[in-house]
Amino acid sequence: MHYIVIDLEWNQPLSHQSSAFRRVGDRLMFEMIQIGAIKLDEHRRMRGSFSRLITPQFYMKLHPRIRRITGITQEDLADAPGFQEALKEFLEWCGEDAVLLTWGSDDISVFQQNLDFFKSKCSLPPFYDLQSLYCAVNESGKDRKGLSAALSYYGIEASEEHPFHNAVDDAYYTALVYQRFPDAAAIFNHPESGPQLGKTRSGKRETGDEKLVKSERGYYASSFGKLIPCPVCGKKGRVMEGYVLQRGIRTALADCPDHGLMYVQVAFDTNEKQELIARRKIIISDEQNPAYVVTKHLQWQQKATAQRER
Repeated sequence: MHYIVIDLEWNQPLSHQSSAFRRVGDRLMFEMIQIGAIKLDEHRRMRGSFSRLITPQFYMKLHPRIRRITGITQEDLADAPGFQEALKEFLEWCGEDAVLLTWGSDDISVFQQNLDFFKSKCSLPPFYDLQSLYCAVNESGKDRKGLSAALSYYGIEASEEHPFHNAVDDAYYTALVYQRFPDAAAIFNHPESGPQLGKTRSGKRETGDEKLVKSERGYYASSFGKLIPCPVCGKKGRVMEGYVLQRGIRTALADCPDHGLMYVQVAFDTNEKQELIARRKIIISDEQNPAYVVTKHLQWQQKATAQRER
């Protein structure tokens, strides 16, 4: 048996009103553009690496956020193989009796959705979640920690030779973390299939929640008021310019790292015990054009500034 530590990069639609997204919608929320992996033998010694860019077939124009984070350009993808060819090369490189290790479940979900969408007949080796193992061993399993936190914990320093957000380099750092675990077999206590993406995952593009708060001011200062969960994927985006009053409701903007602009509406009410409740409605914007988002944030900032100065 050997271990394949894998990391993916993927593209997303520029707008949820784009023709590509209207065509494929929640059946392909993210399209893979890079597979990176490190092979470890049964003693967790590095035995090889794999890196392959993938030409997207639907979300063909790189989202500015993806281009900025990964450094991948449109030109880089022009001559890359398609998904099926890259997948075949990857599985041949993995070989038999392999298990796949990832940092968290996102890569698993995206990989599986791409397999389903492109009707691949290939089956992947079993996945195991290194992030879950790390948190169980070092963080009492309470919170999901990022890879950078694990590197810091084990005293692993990043190098210019291996920049973050390149799939094979992120896989390299994840492999270094796995090598630090005292018990290699502990990973088998953390199998992961990944949550299903799309409407079957959240069912809608808006959601709501509520929470008891001590005061309105306390809500705005709390993590509940500052960090907004995306209705689609659950990832949290930070409120950027604060809340403004519109038609009696406090409203704010936040950004999901994967799905873009979110509108947040908050109303305050009291329950039977006269306790204050903050009730929220969170909506993903249908317009995700980058220029629109920047303009909207600027308008929001001006409104917030004007209200503070009154």
